[in-house]
Amino acid sequence: MNIKTLALGMLAVGAVACQAPARLAGRWVLLSGNAPVAVGQADAPAAGGPLRLVPGSPAAGACLAAEEYMQMFGPVCPHDPEEGPPGSDVDVRWYCHGNLAVRVRLERCPNPSRLRVVELAVATVDH
Repeated sequence: MNIKTLALGMLAVGAVACQAPARLAGRWVLLSGNAPVAVGQADAPAAGGPLRLVPGSPAAGACLAAEEYMQMFGPVCPHDPEEGPPGSDVDVRWYCHGNLAVRVRLERCPNPSRLRVVELAVATVDH
């Protein structure tokens, strides 16, 4: 084994050992549970209790403009076609990262330029 191979091997082991833990606090999340669906910045998880939004989070339970979903959650990814007439997937967003795919179905609010989340599906992606 040469020095270069040894150095690359140590770098790979070091990268695995230094992997950052998963973090929700302060990040934009979609919450669904016994309470109505809410979107906003997550407060710190505590003692296995329900995750809550940061007090005063501006988007808690609100209807949001389509642009705000893009700003909070990023661009959508290529996905299975939605079966139905053209335009039937206008209120559906797909987000992907690594082996994770999330499908978010939205509905129009009383103000038709704003949307609220009504369904969430999460799956791992086969490669």
